[in-house]
Amino acid sequence: PVASEGAMLYFLLTGLNHIEHMYQYSLDSFVFYFFKAIERAVAADTVSQRVLNLQSCLRLTIFTMVNRGLFVAHKLIFLSQLTFSLMKRGNLGEDNLLNDVHFQFLLRGPRKVGDENPISWLPKSSWESILALCDLEEFTKLGSDLVEAAPRFREWFSHVTPETEKLPLDWAGLDRQPIQKMLVVRCLRPDRVATALLNFVRLVLPDGNAYAHLDSNLSSKGIIDSSLADSTASTPIYFMLTPGANIMGYLDELAVKYDYVAFETYHSVSMGQGQDVVAMRNLDLAHRNGHWVILNNVHLMPKWLIELEKQLDEYANEG
Repeated sequence: PVASEGAMLYFLLTGLNHIEHMYQYSLDSFVFYFFKAIERAVAADTVSQRVLNLQSCLRLTIFTMVNRGLFVAHKLIFLSQLTFSLMKRGNLGEDNLLNDVHFQFLLRGPRKVGDENPISWLPKSSWESILALCDLEEFTKLGSDLVEAAPRFREWFSHVTPETEKLPLDWAGLDRQPIQKMLVVRCLRPDRVATALLNFVRLVLPDGNAYAHLDSNLSSKGIIDSSLADSTASTPIYFMLTPGANIMGYLDELAVKYDYVAFETYHSVSMGQGQDVVAMRNLDLAHRNGHWVILNNVHLMPKWLIELEKQLDEYANEG
């Protein structure tokens, strides 16, 4: 079970480059974190419990590694992919098996042209979405109920956070079927789907809060410190800076924390013309003596990065 889920996780993250081409993950990096998860997993007296512990630890370890390298706009996409993939495989229990019809509706948000919208406060697009939803077996009465109890539905519709409120009439029971309730939210309040989806993940995924609120209790410096703990001496950490980011300030503070001294055991090189020689000299010194090297603005020397990669591979082979 652990190997099977591990394979699913690997192909899940390698597919992220369809969203953004910079998301590239090697098998070596995945295997590194796979073994790290084995080391971290809580011991158990039985094989079955050990397997569950390994699955849980592997899932969160890989998610953490990938999530920290994603743009904010893509974090919920990856978390949703993870959750729905586990549901499809039955890894979250029989009660959370994924209904493919519901899943496709959630993804596509279809509309159906039919009777004219009889509700003045309801947008035409929402009414057409409700008509499409009524074609599903579980929702055949939703359209008529919406018209008959329009004032009560309007109260739900106008709520700031409708995804957390009970629906009117018998539809209140959809709180026990969260994915079905999401379909109603998808139709009536599509602006709240992202929030509803995050709440769904928190509810369905074991220890869902750890995924939904990953690193929320850490500062930027704390996240970098945690990433350093997961790194190796031969694998560089790559920072993509946004305006106002103070990565160098955090690294300077962490260098002090771990007893690295500027210009002695902690080297910083601003890349540019002629600086490749300086960088290689510092890297060789650092490799032999266990120093830190920071290479700033490496995007200015893309051709040299090929040489850098080869040199890092040599260091890794030397041990």
